[in-house]
Amino acid sequence: MRIKHLLFLLLPLAALVLSSFLNSVKAADSDNIRGRAYNSTYGYISFNCLDDDGAGRFPFTFPFFFNLPPCDFSQHGVNLKADNNFEGMAWNPSLGFIDFSLNNPLDLPPDNYAFNSHCPTCTAANSCTACYNEADQRIYGWGQVVIGGRWLELNGSISPQTTMTNYTNPQPGIFSGYASTNYIPADDFGSISFNCSNDSSCYTDNYYVWLWRLELKEMSAPNWSFDDACNTGARKAVFKWLRRGGIQTAYRVIINTSNSTSTPVSFDSGKIVGDANQFSCPGPWCTGFTFNYNTSYYWWLQLWDENDQATDFFQFDTDATGVLTDNIDHNQANNPGNYKKTFTTYKHEFPSPYFSWDPLDIIVGSSTAFTSNSRYYTIASPNTNSQLCIDGVCGFSWSASDALATISSTSTATTTIIFGNNNNQSVYLSVTDPDAYTCSTSSPILSINYQLPIWKEVKAD
Repeated sequence: MRIKHLLFLLLPLAALVLSSFLNSVKAADSDNIRGRAYNSTYGYISFNCLDDDGAGRFPFTFPFFFNLPPCDFSQHGVNLKADNNFEGMAWNPSLGFIDFSLNNPLDLPPDNYAFNSHCPTCTAANSCTACYNEADQRIYGWGQVVIGGRWLELNGSISPQTTMTNYTNPQPGIFSGYASTNYIPADDFGSISFNCSNDSSCYTDNYYVWLWRLELKEMSAPNWSFDDACNTGARKAVFKWLRRGGIQTAYRVIINTSNSTSTPVSFDSGKIVGDANQFSCPGPWCTGFTFNYNTSYYWWLQLWDENDQATDFFQFDTDATGVLTDNIDHNQANNPGNYKKTFTTYKHEFPSPYFSWDPLDIIVGSSTAFTSNSRYYTIASPNTNSQLCIDGVCGFSWSASDALATISSTSTATTTIIFGNNNNQSVYLSVTDPDAYTCSTSSPILSINYQLPIWKEVKAD
């Protein structure tokens, strides 16, 4: 009876001591990689202790079993940082911890960082041994088994090689392919599978490694080019975002002229169910709101995951993940104090190019007059009371599809063109207003004809 009581007292103490040791490794709730990889020799490799518990999701082989919540027993986790370098530790019951943070800086990876031509920021100086290359979606580098120092190669020759789905994938951040150890001396470690789809075993064993936290790779605005403004108006923006990882089930967009998400705001979409990655304003979900001309706007994005948990607001910021796509110079001039967090609308509507020609019947070798009747807008009247574009106010650029055509002046409001052959042709005009906004137009297909011969009736002898 006393032995049983002694064991009853010692087991919690042993759990506490082991837990204290493992907790010093790395907390896992802030690590963004989850799931398990699989090796035929050593079994599963856990990338985050949030997936480890006593319910069978991760088969421990410890001498004692402790019914503890995830991470209370084995605290470990791997993180893919913003610079795409890995850090932290994975765990295998037989091997112990697998390190991605170079805790022993004197023990460098076997190829001494030859792999980092793919990820130049992954060096010994920042304790990095593995990285992700966005360009080819490949994983490069090494992980090290802490006990014994064995190196596991992530970008070995085994196929398919370790990859991670890119940010434009409907569900980004899922690992696939294999890793292997080609380090000499060779051993019996074999390949590490990062996804059950590699061997079509998902029906019986749905393991994989993935980026589980809802994170953003990129936010962009206004995604509204000169061509867009010419065709459908200047006061519009398309907000786009690319997820780095996680599952999105809903989103919310806030737009404001001040750097605040607190009311009043210019526009708040509210929670919209769906996994869309762009939001148009005006658009189906953006009604009752119109952008002002010549105005700087801030915007924020909030996402919900598969558990209906909301993220904090992600703010558009070109110092972080923001990409300003259009009207860049004017945005900085219009909001010099905080321009990295804004996009700016155009000053007014874009010019309306139009031209006519005379004569309507065009003859090869004859001169045809082309006249611009284009209009432009001003800040004073941004969408009404358009003005006639004239030389010295607007810029003009004429061209023709006929390589043999002779254009008397390519840069004036009125020009003449002599066509060199009778093929069907088109004429093009680009008009640039005083604020350097440019729109273009073209003629319909023009039929170019030869001059008919002059017939003279001659009386028969």
